Amino acid sequence: MFEDYLEDCYYFRSEAIKLGDSPQSKRYYRVSIFCAISAVESFVNYVGDAFATGETLLSCEIAFLTDRVFAPEKGKFIISDRPEYHRLEEKLRYLICKFVDGFDFEKTPCWSRLIEFKKFRDSLVHSREDEDFTSSEEYKRITELGLSAVIDIINHLCQGIFSRPLRKKIIDLKLI
Repeated sequence: MFEDYLEDCYYFRSEAIKLGDSPQSKRYYRVSIFCAISAVESFVNYVGDAFATGETLLSCEIAFLTDRVFAPEKGKFIISDRPEYHRLEEKLRYLICKFVDGFDFEKTPCWSRLIEFKKFRDSLVHSREDEDFTSSEEYKRITELGLSAVIDIINHLCQGIFSRPLRKKIIDLKLI
């Protein structure tokens, strides 16, 4: 599903660009941003479920990735059905540290761009403003950097976890 969301992100951004500087273009940009972050969340969920099925990670790691409580029950630790949510950034850091050799969070541009992109998405979702004062040009710039960062992060993880890159048609959606 994450690939569909990346394609949706690209599509809505392209449609926004066609509309120029208008309220309608901002709608498309916002949808594009929501799709991009949803793609990352969907990818992390996919990875967590794959590891849960394969049982190749420790139970506490699987619980962390699948947002479930890992706690003692009847004298032994188990993954319960109770939810325990973890921030997307924490899950990504964990996966990158575990599976991506040599990734430098301080020096790899896609990480800082992803964090800034997510902060911007969060500001839209949790807005305290009555109006959207972000210009269409700013949206265009943010979605360009954001989509490319999302694709780069997912691609790093695909190579580290699955020993293969994202499919070419998805990598080709990168804008920078």
